[in-house]
Amino acid sequence: MMGSSATQSATSDLAARLELTFRLLGKRIYLTSPGQLRTICPGLDKASIPLLVVLEERADARPSDLAFAVELDLSTVSRHLRQLEVLGLVTRRPDGADGRACRISLTAQGRDSLSTVRANRAVMLDEIFRGWPDAERHELRRLLDRLLAGLAALPVATSTPAD
Repeated sequence: MMGSSATQSATSDLAARLELTFRLLGKRIYLTSPGQLRTICPGLDKASIPLLVVLEERADARPSDLAFAVELDLSTVSRHLRQLEVLGLVTRRPDGADGRACRISLTAQGRDSLSTVRANRAVMLDEIFRGWPDAERHELRRLLDRLLAGLAALPVATSTPAD
């Protein structure tokens, strides 16, 4: 039984470390310097970037489709969309098929802002990975792809482990 407890502890330690790592990555991945997003577009925040990315991939999407795609509550997405609309990064139009719904699209300014964010992120990552051997870069990519595939294969609703 001792081995089982040690394995659970190691797994818990790994889970805690991954949680911290992903949280910090999420905070820092779009920031090469403080205020970079404000320089790109005053009022733009990093929480809105995934919405811009999805809108680039799925032009003319309904807010509910965006909420599903970014795995956030519709009220949270609606709040971000209102801010993005005020900033001129997205536009809203009525849905011709459903008068109660609307469709959201990126504006030219939204596409330009997203492009600038990505270019700045690429410069930052190029700097970070400059000293990494190619084999390590490829191994990181392979392992992250494997982790993502494992996470994607999990059932959407998981039960809480029993004590």
